[in-house]
Amino acid sequence: MWHSLRFSATVLLGAMLAVSAGFSEPRDHLFKEGSLRALIFSGWNNHDWRSITTLLVSALTNTGRFDVRVTEEPAGSSDETFRPYDVIIMNYVGPRLGKQTEDALVDFVRSGKGLVLVHGASYAFSEMEILGDNHRGTGMREEPWEDFLILSGGIWTESNPKTGHGKYHSFPVEIRDKDHPVTRGMPSSFVTTDELYHDLKMTTDVRILATAFSSLESGGTGEDEPLLWTVSYGSGRVFQTLLGHSPESVQMPGFIETFVRGSEWAATGEVQSPPRSGIEEEPNQ
Repeated sequence: MWHSLRFSATVLLGAMLAVSAGFSEPRDHLFKEGSLRALIFSGWNNHDWRSITTLLVSALTNTGRFDVRVTEEPAGSSDETFRPYDVIIMNYVGPRLGKQTEDALVDFVRSGKGLVLVHGASYAFSEMEILGDNHRGTGMREEPWEDFLILSGGIWTESNPKTGHGKYHSFPVEIRDKDHPVTRGMPSSFVTTDELYHDLKMTTDVRILATAFSSLESGGTGEDEPLLWTVSYGSGRVFQTLLGHSPESVQMPGFIETFVRGSEWAATGEVQSPPRSGIEEEPNQ
């Protein structure tokens, strides 16, 4: 009995000392002091999620601003799971996450935190068939998560016009909003090599930051398609990039620059560093 009371008193004293030392919750001391804390959802994606997740972690940590964790089993996460983080990054295209986790994610963003969606995340939680590694069909379909469309600002659809993409190719990305913190100071365009999605189901409450022309020759629509945009949700911020199909795409200077700046903005509402130079040209392959 005495040992139990002494242990409880020790735990309570430790919690009090953590608060007095500036830690708002017990896990704060596990993170790099002064860093932006990012949690990446991974583990199920029809793309090369293993390699791409590693590259996303590197892109963020190389800025010196982020401390990054990865979960490959995001279903079952709760408000408590998300509490220490500033931004959640989705490189996940798997089954629904369950009511507890979905509600926690919505509350996380609404409370003033950030969400970043990368490429195939726009396919997730929609009416589409859930795909496995290397685009293998699973036969699995679920009821769409309606709140995710509002959160994301745009998702894949099988309705007319059906979402798709042309061939993997090089194309210029045009910055359309030069006043947003993510794109402020960036060149007016940059070249990348990637898939170019077209005909997503979009909401009206999005701020388009960049587009690309989807040429008929590449299997596209012959129209400009949105590529980067933001959504305001409650007190929080959402950044979506449709770039990032392959490990090679994720290493393009334009992807890295817009991804890290979008992640910083989603986490904080601002971007501290000016854009790096030299992102206009496609790197040698």
